[in-house]
Amino acid sequence: MIIDGLEINNWSREVIEEVRSGGVDIVHATVGVWEDMAGAMTRIGAFRHLCRNNADIIRVVRTVDEMHAAKADGVLGAVLGFQNSTMLGDDPEMARIFADVGVRVIQLTYNITNHLGSSCWEPTDSGLTRVGQRMVAALNDAQVLIDISHVGNQTGLDAVNASAQPIAITHGNPVSFCDSPRNKPDELVKEVAARGGVIGCTLYPLFMGGADVTRHDYCTMLASLAELIGVDHVAIGTDAVLGWQPDALDWMRNGRWDRADGPSEIPEFAPWPEWFRGPQDFRSLGEGLDGVGFAESERDLILGGNWLRLFGEIFG
Repeated sequence: MIIDGLEINNWSREVIEEVRSGGVDIVHATVGVWEDMAGAMTRIGAFRHLCRNNADIIRVVRTVDEMHAAKADGVLGAVLGFQNSTMLGDDPEMARIFADVGVRVIQLTYNITNHLGSSCWEPTDSGLTRVGQRMVAALNDAQVLIDISHVGNQTGLDAVNASAQPIAITHGNPVSFCDSPRNKPDELVKEVAARGGVIGCTLYPLFMGGADVTRHDYCTMLASLAELIGVDHVAIGTDAVLGWQPDALDWMRNGRWDRADGPSEIPEFAPWPEWFRGPQDFRSLGEGLDGVGFAESERDLILGGNWLRLFGEIFG
């Protein structure tokens, strides 16, 4: 089973077919980033509507059994997730309410600090707040996987220590591979793995060194990470951005708080490497893993088996 640990696509039938063309069986699909509670519910409703109108090729899945059923039926299974927690407000009960409508993964912070803790982009990281501690417990109780991909390193470490369940970095790389605040130091990666979590290594160009990074170099990084933390904790989270117009990137990064002042300041999506233009190229990634010496069983863990194990532990 091939599982992509995170995609933030502008979903349509064409995008679904593009994802499926790479052999992807299950995808963690972002349905909330900057929205408040009402906005997040609207996006969930829109995604569910998309699934109803394309039921022959996609469905929302909440459990491992439903994932296996989707694969058997030849349908893409979508695990819904948020890349922020602002839509939960200050009410831990919202963790269970969103879980009830299908949200199974929630990131604590996105690109700015919020009421739970710090973002990785902030100059100062004060760690997980008191509200954050309570929300981590609520997410555990609601059987929601906690994600720290965009979270500051101290806040992320605090979350690992506060959580009764394993947590994940759904889309990020070791900072030793690509020096970016969005990537994670070895000490945090090792703590996530030591508690049973998974690191979904990303292929988003800005966080792996650009489009010129070779498949061999990327897969060698995965091999080094597997040596550091064990192959059972290494996976893939592409951070694919299919279907968007170029001007969507400014909203993705900044929401409303730091809008571009004019067309000249609007960022553009970076080019992806030729060997991996998006989830349609998962077969190329599998070939790369074979090429750096992973056994077939290890390759299958990285391409999906480790996510499946973690989802089973968290979702019940």
